Amino acid sequence: MDEKPRYAVEATGTSLRILETLVESSEPVGVTAVSREIDAAKSVVHNHLSTLRAHGYVAKRDGRYEPSLGLLKLGTQIRGEIPIYRDAKEAVDNLAAATGETATLYVREERHAIPIHIAAGATEWTQPFGVGDRIPLHVNAPGKCLLASLSDGALETVLDEEEREAFTEATITGRDELTTELRRVRDDGIAFCRGEQFEEVVGVAAPITSTESYRTAALGVCGPVDRLSGRYLEEDVTGQVLSTTKSVQVELAAR
Repeated sequence: MDEKPRYAVEATGTSLRILETLVESSEPVGVTAVSREIDAAKSVVHNHLSTLRAHGYVAKRDGRYEPSLGLLKLGTQIRGEIPIYRDAKEAVDNLAAATGETATLYVREERHAIPIHIAAGATEWTQPFGVGDRIPLHVNAPGKCLLASLSDGALETVLDEEEREAFTEATITGRDELTTELRRVRDDGIAFCRGEQFEEVVGVAAPITSTESYRTAALGVCGPVDRLSGRYLEEDVTGQVLSTTKSVQVELAAR
């Protein structure tokens, strides 16, 4: 759960809600529709849209509004400045090619696991999340790797403060059960997700531990349970994930 600021700037929140509304729409949206969606006066929405447009974050087409590709520039620049993305991206791509499955690279941002690179496999399956999504740390394999990589003190703070949402019936939310799971991840150097974020989606991930130049990351593979299961998941794919993360770790340590 995100912290609610003590002194929130209402106008900033309104602009962000408007922008999120445009991003979530599959087509340009008019002022009336936006005002109805966020429950704000049309005059207020128009002023915010005009301001966002003047700064290059919203575009107007046929009298309606849509997010500008200026947002892409921001995201691309931010991601490009993350050293682990630059230096591990090729390894993730190679993992996807070797396994034929969807491979991912995650980093931690406060209480969330953020996928910063997703490499598609050889199948038609598409993962139900995207680059930049903010995913609670407890719900998938990369997130559990990032949690388990925290120091004991930092982990205790997260486990004490975090209100954990159950995304599916399999999501681990209990403190004791999650602590046991993270202890296993630390011991084994590998984490599994078995329908904990999305039903019928499983995954495996391993941590890439931090160095002086790199933040801790998690590299993994995910896919549908009807394909990723049994020996194929627990031995073949897991072996590929572990081999790739070890290779990346060695290369990073040598830089």
